[in-house]
Amino acid sequence: MAADPVPGQPPYIPPLVPVKTSILVGAHNCPLWEGAPTGNVWQQVIKHPERTPALGHYDDTNPEVADWETKWAVEHGINFFVYCWYRSGRAEAVDTRYAGAIEALKKSRFVDQFKFSIMWENQARDMSSWGQSGVSGEADLLERLLPFWTRNYFQHPSYLKIDNRPLLYIYDAYKLSKDLGGPANVARAFDKMRELCRHQGFDGLYILSELRNTNSDELAFRKQMGFDCIFEYCWPVSDPAHAVESQLASIRKMQEISPLPQLVTVSQGWSGWHDEGPSYHLSPDQFESLLRQAKTVVDAKPANELGHKILLLDCWNEWSEGHYLAPHREYGFGYIDAVRRVFSAASELHHDLLPADIGRGPYEQPVK
Repeated sequence: MAADPVPGQPPYIPPLVPVKTSILVGAHNCPLWEGAPTGNVWQQVIKHPERTPALGHYDDTNPEVADWETKWAVEHGINFFVYCWYRSGRAEAVDTRYAGAIEALKKSRFVDQFKFSIMWENQARDMSSWGQSGVSGEADLLERLLPFWTRNYFQHPSYLKIDNRPLLYIYDAYKLSKDLGGPANVARAFDKMRELCRHQGFDGLYILSELRNTNSDELAFRKQMGFDCIFEYCWPVSDPAHAVESQLASIRKMQEISPLPQLVTVSQGWSGWHDEGPSYHLSPDQFESLLRQAKTVVDAKPANELGHKILLLDCWNEWSEGHYLAPHREYGFGYIDAVRRVFSAASELHHDLLPADIGRGPYEQPVK
């Protein structure tokens, strides 16, 4: 639990007013927004002042920041975050980067009213040393990484589990295949991971693969690797004028041809980290239209499928890459108000509280 405020400080964030949703709604969460000396990540946001978060250039390792984000999420029908999770350092250990946001959530006074999960960003920066961000082999995966995830995340009461199975999202299927020596080896390792999770009291493990296209060879490759499901981190759009229609066409095509179940993801926009594009930017009204149509796809899936129970939003806070839903300067609460309208039967009339409304904040961090 977060510490009580010092006497004389403004009142603390009031209790959450959660809204019930028809399905579980999750949002990808980018945890790069740590304070100085890593404030350089905000440079791209300074170039786009309309993206400025309501929390300012915040430090996401601050539990009070996690409290605000949790409050805004659950009061608008977002049930969990999918945090990007990065390994770094030695192959013979598990060192992390940018894990402070998860730790801040675990310290949040509201954590028992929210869920989280992780997406393993297994992208090695050094191509000659896969163990730094990926794995050095099956033993590394089963004897180091999985126990670390189990101890620090899966066993936490707020880690998202469906059918008593934690959800593990994996970003790069090809690098994992290379790390383990081919797709058949990955499939065997996945089976061992599921069995080890059963020994820890779970009923297995859901393992999901990121894929943002409808290439049949890509889908077959992930099927061979033994993934349970596919999802998208974001949807690329080549024609910004038809960004809603393009995403829906891809979602429906995936539903039609995929040999694996699909966890539907909808994207608010994209620019690339340095505006390399191709870029698009939906308004809250366009985003709401996309949500309503995507929900019909989810509702039509077989009741026993994971994809019938969950929809993912892209992204809560990828401010530099131009896809974000959290309250910000241009549209305020517009995107998450749309989520509330589509997935909750709660009254549209509600109060969107900002830190300044109760005299708290600001949460600005130094930016070089």
